[in-house]
Amino acid sequence: MLNVLRISLAFAMGMAVLVTAPVVPAQDNLGAVEVPVADNSAAARDDALVEALDALLVRLTGQPDIVGSELAERLRGRVNDTVNGFSYRSVEVDDGDRAERETRLRVRFSRTAIRNALARDGVAVWPPSPPTVLVWLGAQRDGERFIAGSDRGEALLDALEAAARPLGIRPVAPLMDLQDRRNLGFADIAGGFVEPVRAASERYGADAVLMGRLQQGAGREDEVRWTLLPGDGEPVQRWRTRAASLEAVMAAGARGLAERLRQSLAYVADPDSRRQLTVSVDGIDSLAAHQAVAARLGELVGVTRVIPAEVGGDRVRWRLAIGVDAGRVERALAADPRLQPTGDGYRWRQ
Repeated sequence: MLNVLRISLAFAMGMAVLVTAPVVPAQDNLGAVEVPVADNSAAARDDALVEALDALLVRLTGQPDIVGSELAERLRGRVNDTVNGFSYRSVEVDDGDRAERETRLRVRFSRTAIRNALARDGVAVWPPSPPTVLVWLGAQRDGERFIAGSDRGEALLDALEAAARPLGIRPVAPLMDLQDRRNLGFADIAGGFVEPVRAASERYGADAVLMGRLQQGAGREDEVRWTLLPGDGEPVQRWRTRAASLEAVMAAGARGLAERLRQSLAYVADPDSRRQLTVSVDGIDSLAAHQAVAARLGELVGVTRVIPAEVGGDRVRWRLAIGVDAGRVERALAADPRLQPTGDGYRWRQ
């Protein structure tokens, strides 16, 4: 079995060299933006292209004010140079009173070209894959107390997700299954206790953990006390948001989350990725594990390319093209829950 695996992995490595070194984990839709458009005319399309570009700049950086920068103005002036393609589609929109048809323009940008433009201007960007944030949201509303998850509080999590995704952040809700309920209670969230939340979060492998306590404050305003547990050895951060509506308080929370996450996850990339780091990983006993490790390595902060270099037994040695200081990537490796340090490399935790 091991010989078959070695041959299969060697074949996969050979194909990677023949085709080009794989860029991991660039998902097809990360450079795509969909915006409403008045009609199919060229003038309406040009306006929509600019709106879509602005949305992508915010998504890549997590900074809403990037749209007011000189760089954004320059990119708008040559927006067609960054577009790989576009298409129209008609969707049904229900505003609560009635359903109407709306035309939308789906624009596929050259994400690499825009990321490189941001890098050359010294603007920090998110890693190639959107940061995932596990959200433990304890709610105290109408006399009830609960942790939002798969069976309760969907509206709360939906409001946070709607505000966070345009900022390039991917919130993840806990399963709130028997294991979660056994490990964590509402009192842990309400009290802001970090250690039980950190322990309950290990099974999810998110880039960061966010907990919040939502309650109705004076004047019937919604108030949330937030606590961020970032990765990479960063300190715990706390803040509060208060607003007259659920959507507004979640939007303020998402902006605060993006500002704080940028401190640990955003970086100014090296467009040419000349720097490299070699990493050995044990425990790769199948093609599925090989692909999973490649994807995970590609999600690390500053990694722009993952190249399998050598296979020996269940160990694969990888060359990582990196756009940041090697020490920052090494810290991210050490903090990754699925990579166990072994002294001369790491072991993949299935």
